[in-house]
Amino acid sequence: MSQNHSFSLPYDSFDLDLVGLSPDEVGSPIFHEKISEFFARQFSYFRGKARVICDDQARTIHVTWSKNPDFVDPMSRAMELVRQGEIRDAIPILWTALQQDPNDPSILYNLGLAYNATGQTRQAINTLGRLLEIAPNHIHGLIAIGVAFVQDSQIDNATDYLERALVLEPKNIFALRNLAACRLKQGRAENAVELLATARALAPDDIQILVSYGTALEEAGRSEEADAEYLRAIEIGGPTSWVEMAKQRRSAMAQEILRKRGGDLRPDVVMYMSAALERFEKMNQQQIKALAMEIAMLGQSGLDINNPDKKYVLKTIPGSFTGLHLLATMYAAFQSFAPGTDVGINFSQEYQAALALRTP
Repeated sequence: MSQNHSFSLPYDSFDLDLVGLSPDEVGSPIFHEKISEFFARQFSYFRGKARVICDDQARTIHVTWSKNPDFVDPMSRAMELVRQGEIRDAIPILWTALQQDPNDPSILYNLGLAYNATGQTRQAINTLGRLLEIAPNHIHGLIAIGVAFVQDSQIDNATDYLERALVLEPKNIFALRNLAACRLKQGRAENAVELLATARALAPDDIQILVSYGTALEEAGRSEEADAEYLRAIEIGGPTSWVEMAKQRRSAMAQEILRKRGGDLRPDVVMYMSAALERFEKMNQQQIKALAMEIAMLGQSGLDINNPDKKYVLKTIPGSFTGLHLLATMYAAFQSFAPGTDVGINFSQEYQAALALRTP
């Protein structure tokens, strides 16, 4: 015969979001029904049976449950769902497991992470706060609640917890990166640079750190160093979103540098485009498109447009070209077969000037 287990919790402690009820419905027949269905369903997930009594007089939920022979540990089931990306489905199981053992650090931590991952920052902060009451030096809990406070736009609170984490573990990459993000939001770019320089030394091939470091350097006015970090991130590769972010930042920086160096109109770009338009008169549309695509592919690895000594060679046309020359040629080429395409830099004024030069 299986052994019975039990726990009780006040009505006010039940997370009504789990069953889609409002506070006004607490104690109603639908409340009794939803609570009973909830616990029966949760225990069935890990091969158990539950009986629920809602005591309206004491405003308490009493749950008695037993294990079937094929009982599955609730944490194991929840972690399986998390690994499958079904984090929202794992939350009720973790919450139910917590009612049996409300002081279990592992359950509190994983439930807090799950709340955070699904945008439920209030629940995440409350749950992780309980964890830190039990285990004040839980390094991952300190970082997780810091991230939750960031998501809740409480930057000062986030900073406090992340600093505590770094006191305990000065080389924790996650704490370094998230505290640096807070410093950037606080307008303290140089401090963010210091934190991310430490993180980069610890993980030189981590694309998130490289892009974050580049962003901090850019905010600190150190554009050339920032560009080097973005370029390294592109070369190393990784998640598409981070690679694209690095490319976009490089493009935006390059455009700003060009404008600063040449005013509102770049004469060298105008001349490069004028030469390209003359070349295009002897090419058909397919050849122009092939040229544009070759330059675009070359640009995936990063074209150095600030170094006139750096030269590139193409397969579609003879000669060697600077990065700026190729970028201007690509822009003109796209205007011929796909006008309006965003190629990552705005040379529209130079293009119009080049057209004007060629108008009789």
